[in-house]
Amino acid sequence: MPHPDTSRLSSVLYALPAMAAAVPTIPAYVLLPSYYGDDLGLGLGITGAVLLLVRIIDMMTDPLAGWLSDRSGQRKIWVGIGAVVAGIGLWFLFTPPPSPSAGYLFLWASILFLGWTLFQVPYLAWGADLSGDYKKRTSITAMREGAGLLGIVLAGGIPVVMTHSSRAGEIETLAIVTIILGAIFIALMIWRVPDRVAQHRTSDGGNPDSLQVTVRLGIRSLRQNGLFVRLLSAWMINGLAAGLPAVCFPLFVRYYLKLDQETENLLILLYFAAAIFAIPLWVVLAARMGKHRIWCAAMVLAIVAFMFVPMLDAGDAIGFAVICIFTGAALGADLALPPAIQADVDDWDRFRFGKRRTALLFALWNMTNKLAMALAAGIALPILGAFGLTEGRSDNSLALIVLVLIYAVIPIVLKAGAIGMMWGFPLDASHQVAIRRRLLRRNV
Repeated sequence: MPHPDTSRLSSVLYALPAMAAAVPTIPAYVLLPSYYGDDLGLGLGITGAVLLLVRIIDMMTDPLAGWLSDRSGQRKIWVGIGAVVAGIGLWFLFTPPPSPSAGYLFLWASILFLGWTLFQVPYLAWGADLSGDYKKRTSITAMREGAGLLGIVLAGGIPVVMTHSSRAGEIETLAIVTIILGAIFIALMIWRVPDRVAQHRTSDGGNPDSLQVTVRLGIRSLRQNGLFVRLLSAWMINGLAAGLPAVCFPLFVRYYLKLDQETENLLILLYFAAAIFAIPLWVVLAARMGKHRIWCAAMVLAIVAFMFVPMLDAGDAIGFAVICIFTGAALGADLALPPAIQADVDDWDRFRFGKRRTALLFALWNMTNKLAMALAAGIALPILGAFGLTEGRSDNSLALIVLVLIYAVIPIVLKAGAIGMMWGFPLDASHQVAIRRRLLRRNV
């Protein structure tokens, strides 16, 4: 069925919830591990283990969220339910008691990530549904991820403004901002953005498969859809390459560079601001040279920047700021281009298997991202804790070496592997247009 042209207003209203959802990204993935493990005294090892367990359990909900969204023929209802659940978990996770237990962290992190899954899987699939055009998809994805980066910059700017506030006060403020913005933007999206899948189901009377059949077909696609496996593998590897520095960022600034919290906040803000400004450039280049090639170029840029990390000395805020600018710019491509490539791969999957399984494939996509972040926290924090990074020992030079290896050297190796997978990716604009034409003839 042809996709009606998605208006500019619909694209903007679709993108805005990403801004609200992104506000807690910095504390959830960057600050909370060290906040619970170091500041609140839970311990890096215990915190890393709990977060690893939470995210592994959370991954199991992704196929269910994808199936519910595809089977119901509705994206909107699950986005709304997920947002409410995530808001509850967010508040309690971001406003912990002075000495939280591992059980407290496990409970509220689990609720937050469950809601996040119920929101994010249909939300990502909804974006792929809005347009079938190769370039338009990149534009919609870039707009969504750009809005997300604006939310991250807002999150980074709040601690900068709250110069005399504690870390606890900053994180609580971020939770309040998230809940307010989310309530406004998600309501507007549900009200005004068309749900193409619901319209398609109404017109063709589609009868979706059961959960068992859907999951079985999803596993089958992993075996038979080589493009999906290839992209998913590269996404997973690059996600781990991005997750390790994210988890270690506060620890690297605090223990290796020996900079204060205000400087750390400014560096985080600079990093994500660079990503926002770079996204339009990546979109333009991707339209001319192909999404996969430009994504690879961005990963090369990140590799070059990470190579200078071991050369930094304590107090070198300017040198690290330059690195943050280039790695942040590369992040813009990481966020904008792979989901747009995944939307094209979804067309191929629908052509190959004759089924509309957009939400399921994005559920597997989401699972992979969560696994990467889970491994990042589950690997980095226990190792650094075992080497006594946070114990203030005078002989912790070995711990600092390990910190540099995890923060910069391992990501270089991982990104090189992802580049090897994606450089010759065969699904370009001409192939995607041909697939779309055949799908329109089939009315799939």
